[in-house]
Parts: sequence; C-alpha cells; structure tokens
Amino acid sequence: MAMFDRLDAHHEAAAAWMERNESALVTVVPVLTEASFFLPARLRAALARLAADGTLQLHHPDAIGYERIAQLFAKYADQSPDWADMELVWLAEAAGISRIATLDVADFSAYRIHGRKRFELELLR
Repeated sequence: MAMFDRLDAHHEAAAAWMERNESALVTVVPVLTEASFFLPARLRAALARLAADGTLQLHHPDAIGYERIAQLFAKYADQSPDWADMELVWLAEAAGISRIATLDVADFSAYRIHGRKRFELELLR
C-alpha cells in the first residue's frame, strides 16, 4: 500500500526498498485484497497490473495448504491473526521463504516458519 500511495507516511521507504530489491516478489491473494481495501480506488488498478504482468508472483494454497492455514489460525488464536498473515506464513513454509517486506513488525516477529524459524524482516520504514 505504501508503495503506491504517495500520501502514505511510509511511501518513500517502501519505494526505496522496491528500487533496491532484487528478489522475486511472491505473495498471496489475501494480501492484494487487504491492500486494495486500504488503497484509494484510483490506485487499485496499479496493484492489479503488478499481478497481471508477473511482477507479483501469486501463490495459491491447495487443500493441504488450507489445512495448514487452519492449524496456523489455531496456533496463533491468542493474537487474533488475519487471513493474509496466516496465508503468508503458509507461503513461507511451502516455498522455503524466510524474508518478508512488512510494516507489521509485531505480528511477523511473533510468527514462526514451521513453528521454529523467525522471519527475516525487511522493514519498510
């Protein structure tokens, strides 16, 4: 969201991170849904274009993936996690990813990949 919205307090940091990032950008559909909720309507098409042109590589859970997401919701129930976060934890486990670009330091400092490994946070601040 911060990358698109020049009025966002974190826009400059997010844009700078995008410029220097050389890794593939992988995510899940709930992240796009959550981002579009907060983005002004005029910027939602730009987000869709990133998915359409392959800049964002979208991953989709299968039945086993959704079972793992259910387990993650149970594990982190005391934190009241949102769907996008739990699907990102699933993605990290399924794809062997540990780095995440986020503003959500509190939650992603608590979540663990396969219940053990900490996320490597790329802070967009």
